Amino acid sequence: MFAAGGDSRLNWTADCADKLHARFTYGLGDRTTLICPHVPSRASWQVSSAPPPLGADSYVTVGLLLNPENSRRTVDRGPPVDNNKASALFREFWGDRAELRRFKDGTISESVVWTEPDAKRAPLNVIIRHILDRHFDIHESSDGNIIPKATDNLLPQQESTQTELLGPFTSTRNTYEALSKSIRDLENLPLQIRQISAASPALRFSSITPPIANKQSSLEWPVEIQIQFEGSTLWPQDLVAVQRTKIAFLQKVAEGLESGGWASTVALALDTSKGKLPEEPFLDVATQDGIIFRLRIYHEYELMILEQALRGQAASAASREELALAILEHKRRYIQGPAHTQAVFALSTKFSLLSPTIRLLKKWRDAHLLSSHLRDELIEILAIRTFLHPAPWQPPGSLNSAFFRTLAFIASWDWHLDPLIVDLNSELRKPDIEGISTAFQARRKLDPGMHRVAMFAASDIDRHGIVWTDRRPAKVIASRFTKLAAAATAMIKESGLGLAPDLLFLPSLAEYDFVVHLRHEVSEAKSTKSFKNIEMGTAKNPLKVLLKPAQEFFDELEDLYGDHIVFFHNQSAATAIAGLWNPTTGPRDWKIDLGYNAIPMYEVGSVEPHVMINKLAVLHDIARLGRDMIAKIDHNL
Repeated sequence: MFAAGGDSRLNWTADCADKLHARFTYGLGDRTTLICPHVPSRASWQVSSAPPPLGADSYVTVGLLLNPENSRRTVDRGPPVDNNKASALFREFWGDRAELRRFKDGTISESVVWTEPDAKRAPLNVIIRHILDRHFDIHESSDGNIIPKATDNLLPQQESTQTELLGPFTSTRNTYEALSKSIRDLENLPLQIRQISAASPALRFSSITPPIANKQSSLEWPVEIQIQFEGSTLWPQDLVAVQRTKIAFLQKVAEGLESGGWASTVALALDTSKGKLPEEPFLDVATQDGIIFRLRIYHEYELMILEQALRGQAASAASREELALAILEHKRRYIQGPAHTQAVFALSTKFSLLSPTIRLLKKWRDAHLLSSHLRDELIEILAIRTFLHPAPWQPPGSLNSAFFRTLAFIASWDWHLDPLIVDLNSELRKPDIEGISTAFQARRKLDPGMHRVAMFAASDIDRHGIVWTDRRPAKVIASRFTKLAAAATAMIKESGLGLAPDLLFLPSLAEYDFVVHLRHEVSEAKSTKSFKNIEMGTAKNPLKVLLKPAQEFFDELEDLYGDHIVFFHNQSAATAIAGLWNPTTGPRDWKIDLGYNAIPMYEVGSVEPHVMINKLAVLHDIARLGRDMIAKIDHNL
């Protein structure tokens, strides 16, 4: 939307609005689907008197509905050179910006190229500025503005222009395709490869920061892919043996990639995040252009082995719970994850604004310290809903519109009573939707307190609706998520055309019990050599791709105190780690094995002393763990 006013040289009348509409219609062409000028209304006056003048603060606004497929085009093709009348009109309209160009089909036509030294300025803004400057004598320094400010510049571009929404991800996707082909071409593998699948945000255009292909630096996160070999009766029927077989297969893949000169470095390691279950191997492969891929092997019978163990009569309650979590994680990683990646990849190529919308929504989530509580896939499904189910509007034509609509939906979503259902691949029919709704009602009856699943997010891929929301977010986090979206939506409405989008990303730290402020260099660090309490080259990180000291520190705090403290952080720009004491750590009767450092509390009228968590001692322990990484700790004790 453009707004102009306060300029005595222009008489803001209906004639001026018509002129604005005519010039914008010709100049913007198929970049817009609707152009709507609005002249400010005058106060009433006597018919025998002259109409009162407009105030100096009056503005004419021109609303635009954009065509996302064309709005970022950098070259406008005009009439052919032999059409003298149309060419003269074209040159008169664009002035010295018009030029003759020969196009690939051999024709010579008038054209305008919208490339600026400042690549972060969208072509549409440059075009509007040129039209106003040439036809209305409104210069960029005059009282005319394109509002609200665009949210595009809030996203890291990685040297990509505004017109290349998916450009920063293209090289990674191409490298993935080349790596897949190289793995398929490997000889002397024990079994034939059935399928290689992408399972990473970077390969579905949804990571906040696009992967950087740089031989001199490491990726912040590895790009995950999985390999599925053909079935064989020789696969073992024991989980430990299955993992050892995977190690042998990955070793063969590593040898083949190294000998073929495709990988500059490879490292085989074990994932120890599965508790008492067998450690799962993975292979990190650093390609020649600097991108690091993490290869895992999907064995379809592994799920059957886990389910058989769960049904076993000898399993204890604790073991059954651990097996249930392992089954869900297995489905999430090897079944749902690749299917979700493929769906988001296809939708991102269909809707050009989907990728930046997802990335901006993730950045907003991270800015409000909810990184560890809301999975990427849930955020992606929420953003996709805005494009697949836009009623009563058309699909959004700008990043601002898509982002604001998604926030508005989150703010209005009553997840207590309503499931989120998004048809990613256009496969859901009425009986399917009814079945999902029935599953949601059954889930609420089974768990009315929503201790396990607060937000129910289903799709044609996950019709149970819990893969991306099981145990995360907790009910209190889900409530905060919707309240933050409601506050952001209210700010958008109140600020109107004067909104500064970056204000939506400012977190409030006042609600937390304590906040650990990290030194600035910690959030920027790509190497942990400066911090004595962070080890490098661990089995979890053989190629040192996860060089984020703040994230490592947060993970350690979660492991040590996660049962007693709810932690919050921003994984994109870790400047602080906030915490809330779990209510269960408050005053209670003493017992053995509380699981945390406790101090006695004597209450009036109480016969037995109560105990509660020793908050000050815990904060001292956190300070000792963080050491040089911590600038200060604020708390409300």
